[in-house]
Amino acid sequence: MLTSPIDFQRALIFQGGGSLGAYEAGAYKAFYELASERDKIIGRKDKPLFDIVAGTSIGAMNASVLVSYVKEKKTWRGSAERLIEFWEHLTTESVVDKMPGFTQWWDYWHYLNNVVATSESARRYYNTKQFILKGVPNVFKPSQTLTDKTFLDPSNVWYIYSNGPLKQSLENFAKFPIATSYEKKEPRLLLVAVDVQEGNTVVFDSYEKPDGSHKTEYGRYGMEYSHNGNEGFEHVIRYNNGIEVEFVLASGSVPVNYDYTKLMVEDYSNKHKIKSENRDEKKSRRKSINKKERYFWDGGIIANTPLREAIMEHRKYWHYVRKSEIPLLRAFIINVHPIKQEYLPANYDGVVDRKNDLTYHDRTLFDERMAIMVTDYVNIIKKLIKLADDNKIRKELVDNILQQQALTRNFMTGKHFTYADLTEYMVSVDLVVRVERKNDIHTISNKTFDFSNTTIRQLIKDGYEEALDQGTKILQKWDSEGHVAQLS
Repeated sequence: MLTSPIDFQRALIFQGGGSLGAYEAGAYKAFYELASERDKIIGRKDKPLFDIVAGTSIGAMNASVLVSYVKEKKTWRGSAERLIEFWEHLTTESVVDKMPGFTQWWDYWHYLNNVVATSESARRYYNTKQFILKGVPNVFKPSQTLTDKTFLDPSNVWYIYSNGPLKQSLENFAKFPIATSYEKKEPRLLLVAVDVQEGNTVVFDSYEKPDGSHKTEYGRYGMEYSHNGNEGFEHVIRYNNGIEVEFVLASGSVPVNYDYTKLMVEDYSNKHKIKSENRDEKKSRRKSINKKERYFWDGGIIANTPLREAIMEHRKYWHYVRKSEIPLLRAFIINVHPIKQEYLPANYDGVVDRKNDLTYHDRTLFDERMAIMVTDYVNIIKKLIKLADDNKIRKELVDNILQQQALTRNFMTGKHFTYADLTEYMVSVDLVVRVERKNDIHTISNKTFDFSNTTIRQLIKDGYEEALDQGTKILQKWDSEGHVAQLS
């Protein structure tokens, strides 16, 4: 177990949530200020501010802009301002915001009947109506309107949007492809998408793999998916120059709203079917790699808060690439979909809004508790091993136990660990800081579509103030109690 106060790594986790990603920009600014100041105190100034920046959907876009900036500028200074600048670029002015007297007129009707929404709620509601119909210039635009040819239902219309404007915005604020290096003290970028047919999360990684390449491997594992005679995965995506902008868009391809993102994937799934070929035919088949398009959706469907993916990738890198002890991990999560809400929604829009929040909120509390519990178990096992050594118990007796097969399997390969593997290669997590955005009384169901200037500016302000307040409290609690403290 690492004991030095600076021998840990920080992971910043950006959640998906459309325009609510502006809140993350404000929260990151607060995190930057708090972490920078804390690093001076504990003597960690020469370490990266965040070692891992992971994101899903709009969180993937925030993460890409941030990591690209740090890589290009070789400093974290100015990164918060750059992320806020990105969000200012995405905003647009709505018809309602330009309409004179709208607030006063609507307040009058609300005063006469308090069942009528507030003027602020109405402003947001009609903003999203406009944006869904007309698009947002730097984010998305209407692309296709498909009528129902399956059930011949004229009311069953499929509206599809183009993320072309968003791609251009990303390329204006991030330099693709993005490949980063631990040796250069650059942050690691992790983006999460979903393979639609496989039904699994797919993680794109800016750090190199054991063979020095950049690639993502997923699907089933075994000899039947052999690459050059070695065991391998069913699907491989190679990106030798780093993470491409298409991968970011794949992470944010919201189902129904956007078409699938198509990526070229090496497919080894048919290798096990080759039974009757002779040796020369098999050699020839190995040389020709079968590449085909596969289809990807927004990672938020399965992992809107990619804490688990960050922990697993952290372990794989240190185990397989660096082949050394896995550093302690501390995670900072920004939850833009509130878990708790004081009031019960009483109208259709409010019910849909609450359903959306519960669907996409941070569901990683169980993952966090399991990671911390595993940390405790590993620590006590190491202490027992040391106790056996101090009391001169024969080493081979302890080793015989450690080399026995455990029930736990390797997440990547599906093969059983030994007890020694469990103690040697598990990730230790001792702190998770959560900042949670709170819904105000003006919340609406389509809030993730509100890219108006007024709303985005307010989200950035709320993110900064709430993260500064909540983050300060947890770090003070940590300092005063000297052990793990968590925001719930």
